[in-house]
Amino acid sequence: MYPSSRWSRGLIVLAVLLISALAAWQLRGLRFDTSLDVWFVEDDPDLQAYHEFLDIFESDQILIVTWEDPELWTAEGMAALDRYTREIAAMEFVQDARSLASSSEVVAEPGLLSVRPLWDPDADEPQDMAALKARILDDEMFVGKLIDAGGRNAAVMVTVEHHLEDSHYKILLAEKFRALGERIEAERGHVVHLAGPPILDDAFFRYTSADLMKIFPMMLVAIVLVILVLFRTWQALLLPMVVVAVSALWTTGIMGAFGIHITVVHNIIYPLILGLSIASSIHVMSRTLIHRGLGKGPDEAAMRALKDLFAPCFYTTLTTVGGLLSLWVGDLKPVREFGALSACGAAFALILTYLLGPLLLPLLPRPKEKLPELANNGLLDRFLLRLTLLSERHARRVILGSALVVVVALAGLPRLKTGANVLEYFHADDPVRVDAEFVDAHMGGTTTLEIFIDTGKPDGLKEPAVLREMEAIGEYMNGIEGVGATISLSDFVRELRRVQRGGAKEERRVPDTRAEVSQLLLMLDDPKELERMADFDFARGRITATVQMSKVTSLTQHIPELEERLAAGFGPLGVKATATGQSRLIHNMEQYLLATMVKSLGLAFVLVGVLMAFALRSVKLGAFSMIPNVAPIAVALGTMAWVGMRLDPATATTGALALGLVVDDTLHFLHQFREWAVKGVSIQEATERTMRVTGRALVMTTVILVAAFASMLVASFTPNNNFGLLSAYTIGLALVADLVVLPAAIALIKPRFG
Repeated sequence: MYPSSRWSRGLIVLAVLLISALAAWQLRGLRFDTSLDVWFVEDDPDLQAYHEFLDIFESDQILIVTWEDPELWTAEGMAALDRYTREIAAMEFVQDARSLASSSEVVAEPGLLSVRPLWDPDADEPQDMAALKARILDDEMFVGKLIDAGGRNAAVMVTVEHHLEDSHYKILLAEKFRALGERIEAERGHVVHLAGPPILDDAFFRYTSADLMKIFPMMLVAIVLVILVLFRTWQALLLPMVVVAVSALWTTGIMGAFGIHITVVHNIIYPLILGLSIASSIHVMSRTLIHRGLGKGPDEAAMRALKDLFAPCFYTTLTTVGGLLSLWVGDLKPVREFGALSACGAAFALILTYLLGPLLLPLLPRPKEKLPELANNGLLDRFLLRLTLLSERHARRVILGSALVVVVALAGLPRLKTGANVLEYFHADDPVRVDAEFVDAHMGGTTTLEIFIDTGKPDGLKEPAVLREMEAIGEYMNGIEGVGATISLSDFVRELRRVQRGGAKEERRVPDTRAEVSQLLLMLDDPKELERMADFDFARGRITATVQMSKVTSLTQHIPELEERLAAGFGPLGVKATATGQSRLIHNMEQYLLATMVKSLGLAFVLVGVLMAFALRSVKLGAFSMIPNVAPIAVALGTMAWVGMRLDPATATTGALALGLVVDDTLHFLHQFREWAVKGVSIQEATERTMRVTGRALVMTTVILVAAFASMLVASFTPNNNFGLLSAYTIGLALVADLVVLPAAIALIKPRFG
């Protein structure tokens, strides 16, 4: 029993305010995390292997700065490139910066292999720039890395520090690079292109922040307008708006308290909470107005409405929570967090509706219409009744037609593709994507695939057999679409041998003995170059492949075959070789996405089915109730496949999420229907009476949910756009199923509700 005294109600309001203040205090701990690492649980074996690689080589984060410079092959052009390279190298968080102006070449001298700068501004005599250009464009160590094949676009390849515990430094660094890019454009007169994981991370941060400030207010405005149109009184805004605001605040407070970082997926929580919060409010407000129309006072009408709808509201929340928690079986960390946080938001919405409903519902004005007009004489009510009667009369055709639509939709599922390529999260004309695709086309790639080699013993990398296998793997990777170039200790040793033996190309091969390898490396007067390729005692090394971000999805298809090649080639040598790096993690995401959808949807189906059976007090009715809920999801997923929409971190949650949402209307309908059926009312009359009481509320909640999710269409990222579109589409289909398919199924199957 809800307390009736002012003192008791005041304590409830005070408790809500105190919890809200505590939640607001926890917002201090909120952080954005745009790194790829955040998608994986801490005990993921491939993530751990990646971190082990970083322990040795510190970073695989590259950032490319490139621009066209017609004056590049002049002393002035090369000096400008050198000046920009030095400025970048001096930046905080930059580990290394390389360009043609800072690169070196190996030169043979008696008893020594010297490392000399390609371009020397302090040379006694002016360099022959034409000869330098020809020499550089003939060297695979530079083309596609620091210069394009045509010799027009110069690049600075920047290695950025990789701090696993914090990604915010990349945002600060990206701001500096954007400022530098604007200055280079002004000085050189050509567009500067910036690309690489740090630039993507910065864009994720900026766009996610902007979306939070843009989408939620837009959703509120849209829903305020819808509520005003449907209820025609401003008092109807009080309960849903308060429940939305407090539920969102409490959920965000949990994020801050538990140190959960905001990602692209977490943005979806807010339209979901908004829709869930308003759905319960709409039902209780509609029922309150019905009781007011019967002549009951404000407080009595509110309490009767809350009492009448407690069971269906409780079970709809329970099924929604079950559907959302099913996402916890997924393998992607933000998806798990999204499910748990959204479930909390759904529970908060119900609790707040019943805590604050007795205070705010009585403020609703008494309807001017009498009950008969309110219940079934309005235009919408008459339409719903006619639609229901029509579906009952043609029940067999409705069921067969619905089944046919489902079959056609499911036939497209084999066409469903996954999409973990973060570049595709940006719209095609987005400057971030345009720059990345330009760099991919001219410089060979903006991310990397790493092969981490551990021989298990000092100087193990100097074994000719190991170096030859590194060469073979490099050649294999160079043949994969999307790989720009590879570099390893093997390439460096072979180049040293070529230079030491006079420069002939046929001499560019791995030495026959370990002693010769050691001798070549000892002859270097500056072994700094080796630090990028091997650790200090040559026990562990790397093969680095630059990868075109725009083609990383097709590249990941070759990773299983690559791992087989690594095992077959290095295994007999007693060497452990592992594919790692960001491209490897993207490959894992591709696998996890499909597994997340299948596992979460399967679990959600079981959980929701059990909860529906419990709510309707019948296993048969629980199974029957799934008919109008499974069909919309099947059609939505099939449509997704037919139109070529990829399965990404956002859309992978749609199935389980939608199932938890669409059962709400079905449960409200069947709960009311059951009340009439157990009294011996005929199926047709029970359906009509149910539609009079719940039909308008079903339409209202659906319109509001569709408006909430459709607001995601203005988001900056395609996964969020697709999620909003797919969710709105599924919820719309669910309404059609409840208003058309469900009455037809009842009329045809005639389930026993008594």
